[in-house]
Amino acid sequence: MPLVTSGELMKDAMARKYAVGAFNAVNMESAQAICAAAEETRSPLLLQITQTTLAYTEPEELVACVKVLLDRLSVPVALHLDHGRSFEVCMRFLRLGFTSIMIDGSLDETGKKPRTYEENIAVTRQVVAAGHALGVTVEAEIGRLGEIGTGAEALTDPDEAAQFVAETGVDLLAVGIGTTHGLYKPGGEPTIDTARVKAIAEKVKLPLVMHGGTGVPEHSVREGVQNGIRKINIDTEIRVAFFDAVARVVDEIREEHRQADAAGKAKKYDIRKVLAPARDAMRKAIAAKMELFGCAGKA
Repeated sequence: MPLVTSGELMKDAMARKYAVGAFNAVNMESAQAICAAAEETRSPLLLQITQTTLAYTEPEELVACVKVLLDRLSVPVALHLDHGRSFEVCMRFLRLGFTSIMIDGSLDETGKKPRTYEENIAVTRQVVAAGHALGVTVEAEIGRLGEIGTGAEALTDPDEAAQFVAETGVDLLAVGIGTTHGLYKPGGEPTIDTARVKAIAEKVKLPLVMHGGTGVPEHSVREGVQNGIRKINIDTEIRVAFFDAVARVVDEIREEHRQADAAGKAKKYDIRKVLAPARDAMRKAIAAKMELFGCAGKA
């Protein structure tokens, strides 16, 4: 199926009040797992690649692999840049044929220093103008995700969100509502500000995005979706599924090697025996999230 924009996916999500899962691919196996889960659950899909992938592999290489997989899908899918930090990076991914772009103007190009509200407005306007000229949906961020616990300033103010949308013309809005990126400390979990989600949704009338979806309790996810969350990002949970499966299989292979040594037999090293179970573990984790978000069966 040809790629669609995230805006097209959001129209149905807004109408039927569910959230589309947005999952990060970093290699062939993770991309295969994401695509397989979407087909299995008949879910519309946002497959994401982050700017940080630039430090791991050339995006042209990964995108070539991903596009082959996406072309085979029978469910609607958008190819999305997650957390582009600059106009230049966003343009690079637009040239690669991405149908959805996130400009994260809340932080500077390093991802460490906060931008001012005015700086966020300026860079977001640039990307919106370029994206819209190509018919591409643009997501932006207001608030500072990943800094929850540092103070209320990390959360999104509903009035400021409405002003931001009016000044930028952005299509989707990532908001600070109590989540963070990565894993929470043992025994900890986020407290989602449901009233804030509802207030922002009433002010901006746009699809809202929950970043840092890993570790959010299921009841909080459902409440968020009920009150206006229409896109939910998941990355860390996929990594955890991958690592847990790899650890288990490597332990099994080590035992096989021990037995081979004892029997005087040659040991076998097959990367596929490690990656195939890891891919399947990722698929199962992703499919479960699609069910939770309410997008399963909506394709």
